[in-house]
Amino acid sequence: MTTIAEAPEFHHACITWRNGEVATVAIRNSGPLNILSSAVMEDMRRAITHVSADPRLRVLILRGEGEAAFIAGADVHEMVDLDGPGATAFITGLYDLCESVRDCPVPVIARLCGYCLGGGLQLAASCDIRLAAEGTKFGMPEVRVGMASIIHAALLPRLAGWAEAKWLLLTGEQIGTEEALRCGLATRVVAKEQLDRTIDAAVAAILACGPNSIREQKWLLRRWEGEDIAEKISGTIPLFAEAYASGEPQRYLRAFIDARRSPPRKALMSAE
Repeated sequence: MTTIAEAPEFHHACITWRNGEVATVAIRNSGPLNILSSAVMEDMRRAITHVSADPRLRVLILRGEGEAAFIAGADVHEMVDLDGPGATAFITGLYDLCESVRDCPVPVIARLCGYCLGGGLQLAASCDIRLAAEGTKFGMPEVRVGMASIIHAALLPRLAGWAEAKWLLLTGEQIGTEEALRCGLATRVVAKEQLDRTIDAAVAAILACGPNSIREQKWLLRRWEGEDIAEKISGTIPLFAEAYASGEPQRYLRAFIDARRSPPRKALMSAE
């Protein structure tokens, strides 16, 4: 049984509960590609933090609204006008969102379909399990709009290996589900019509385990990562503001917007 009882209202995030122990947090009211604005990131963070604090929680599922994208990137219309302090605030919002996922005391499953790009891929990389529909596209396009991929992009070499991480981060190219499965970005890949059944099977497998042991295992996994990865992630936040001080992101973002003559809230990606 799925309910929304006891869940606070967020404009950009929807919380649903299944049997009082499986929570789904879905992006909403963020366009067909589920782009990340500051408001979206804050609502998603608050929603994830809310469910994570519930002692009943045993599994958390993250998903986008609709089937076009998990998250297709960041809001270029917001980003193009950032100054140094604004850039720091924006990237800190993405950092806090990803950390809320990594800090969740139970397994977090990312439901991936359509596009999973930029900040969306960083959020997916922060999850414990990534289940993807065939045809999902993965990419880190930041270098194409004048900025390096920072914060949780530091997780990619460990997940995908250095060769694939360098390809993604240095070319801005997208890869498909076959490559994502091979390198480890996707935990499993299934036909789109089987995606929700596959997620249900993963949830059932976790629920069959002891709830305390699962929480302890999640805590141990974070410990095994070591302090170095946390420093690598958080230590890159100042680089975002430094990039904006150079003016390069603004130039490339304006060119990106002008070239596509996009409607408001176009995502940081290229689906065209």
